[in-house]
Amino acid sequence: MTRMARLISSHRVPDRGVGNVAWSPDSRWVATYFTDRSVRVLNGRTGEERCRYTGDLTPNLLAFSPDGQWVAAGYDEPRAVVINAATGAERCRMVQGPMSSGDVDVRVFHLAWSSDSTRLATASDDAALVFNAATGALQLPLPAELLPWYPVRRVAWSPDPGSGRIAVGIGTNYGTVNYGDLRVFDSGTGAQLCRAGQTGFVNAVSWSRDGLWLATACSDGSAAVLDAASGALRTQLLSAADATDQAQTVVFTRDGVWAVTGSRDYTVRVINTTTGVERCRVTHGFEVYHVSLSPDDRRIATSSYGITSSPPPGAEPGGVVFDAQTGNKLCLLGNNTSVAFSPDGELVAASLGFEGSARVYDPDVDQERSRLAHGGPVNAVAFSMDGTRVATASADGTARVFDADSAAEVHRHTHNSPVLTVAYSRQGALASGDTAGIVLLHGPGDGAEERTLRLDGPVSAVVFSEDGLSLATASADGTARLFKVETGGQRFRLVHDGEVAAVAFSGDGKRLATGCADGTARIFNAQTGAELVELVHDGPVRSVAFSPDGALLATASTDGAARVFATATGGRQFKLSHAGAVRAVAFSHDRVLATGSEDGTARLFGMSDGAELFQFEHDGAVRAIAFSPNGLWLATASADGKARIFRVATGTEELRLTHGGPVGAMVFSYDSKWIATGCDDGIARVLAAVPGP
Repeated sequence: MTRMARLISSHRVPDRGVGNVAWSPDSRWVATYFTDRSVRVLNGRTGEERCRYTGDLTPNLLAFSPDGQWVAAGYDEPRAVVINAATGAERCRMVQGPMSSGDVDVRVFHLAWSSDSTRLATASDDAALVFNAATGALQLPLPAELLPWYPVRRVAWSPDPGSGRIAVGIGTNYGTVNYGDLRVFDSGTGAQLCRAGQTGFVNAVSWSRDGLWLATACSDGSAAVLDAASGALRTQLLSAADATDQAQTVVFTRDGVWAVTGSRDYTVRVINTTTGVERCRVTHGFEVYHVSLSPDDRRIATSSYGITSSPPPGAEPGGVVFDAQTGNKLCLLGNNTSVAFSPDGELVAASLGFEGSARVYDPDVDQERSRLAHGGPVNAVAFSMDGTRVATASADGTARVFDADSAAEVHRHTHNSPVLTVAYSRQGALASGDTAGIVLLHGPGDGAEERTLRLDGPVSAVVFSEDGLSLATASADGTARLFKVETGGQRFRLVHDGEVAAVAFSGDGKRLATGCADGTARIFNAQTGAELVELVHDGPVRSVAFSPDGALLATASTDGAARVFATATGGRQFKLSHAGAVRAVAFSHDRVLATGSEDGTARLFGMSDGAELFQFEHDGAVRAIAFSPNGLWLATASADGKARIFRVATGTEELRLTHGGPVGAMVFSYDSKWIATGCDDGIARVLAAVPGP
């Protein structure tokens, strides 16, 4: 099991993609950009916005100046804009170009600051251009001659003080042309100091810290270490003959002994720069975009997004932080398109591309507390009252109890068919129900099986009363039933005209509500079984929930609406429409109603007037929702493979937790610090529910 890094802060712009991330030299600030054309500087620990710059176009690159005062944003036209990192005010623009012959649509691929923060170099489709960072004036084109569209992919200033050397990586595979070139120039005069032909276009260039060596990563999959003075080959790190895809990035360790490469073949490799011997390799679930070394060279963070349909063995979706000595995975970063260690090495910033989120992680602290593997989709999860154990219901025919900290399996309760539902009582008893109509009741403590309850169809739901004395069941056999927990005796059987999908007790235990495929929700006296109210809908009812005071009942129906009724009279208070079937409803402790729908939204409504407070967009059906017991957070589980945590007061998304498949179940621990999720990938996860240490 590879743990998930702890999310420290998150900044999201809904429906706006986010670009690369850059740290200020003092590790306080993170710069990122969004497709709303804004560049934002954020506090890396809190996510609070420091300043914002919004231009006429969407940028595609960012870089902090070495003195931390400025942020350069790369565009296609203009080439770049320099922004005050404290105020967001524009300092200057770099607008010269293009330098190429012919009609070329110029793209900027890379930005690089000189060590004294006075000059900015851009790499683009036509040339490397060196600008005055205070005025925006063009100082030098590199190379000076016009090129027949050989794009410059990377520029890199030499780290040795006063040399003024700049390395330029050139190349294209346009049409039948496959050309690659590395050149080193004197940035004062423009004189070419050396040149080294490459077998593919140059995707990345990196200097060793002593300025003696250069490393390249190329489109044909090759990577090499070259003499920076002569361009002569020192070491072939990766050979084009052995590569299956492009090498996209390469960086030196501080001592220059090792180089780290990242490739589209899903691998990151640590290779000796003298011998070419590979020390370790980490395989991802998808191509690797970037790598970032911690300042002490002990850890490597990677950028990757998603997982291929046929992932390599051991691969997991998203980026990874791993040990640079051994290749052991230390933690996961989730899907991301850009990644960077803070200069102090304590945190990792990542961007999530089209998801529109910039995040900061602490790689030394777990976000994922435990991962609980099953042999089939996990249909339901439940926490014990003290939060130490997690119970799961799986399609593999088991209900299991795990230690929430260690992920050790404490008990396994075997059914003869897929298990659909599981619930803990406040007193520690456990109930699980399966597709064969069997409910197993287990006592607290050692989990010994105490009762077997038999229904006439699959068990849709089980729920304990607040006092733990009664267990209610919902079944596809068209009944809801109430059992005595102590004896297993059936108190009464409530017959419906279709599958009963949901059942809920009121907080005081006096009423029982059901939701049925016959288009009704019903309220019963939980002591006698007498039907009190029938509530008619235009489609099957999939979920029911009482308000904390028991005065209201909310229902979720496939007819595309959630409804709120007065429990005493059955009078409808509100009809809350969605564009798809409503799958779930839940009340917070202060009577805010949450709904989850197949239209890809979760919504919050106030119960004073039924007004919509917030709407949360997802990329798939919202299959489950849950309020934290303290009322601060709303969690959603979606078919898009994400669990999300929202702050109820502001409607802001605080966490997004990536899974390996659709997420169908979730529950908060009673202290509101953790959530357990059930996923179709066969894994239940216990994760930190809120950001912060």
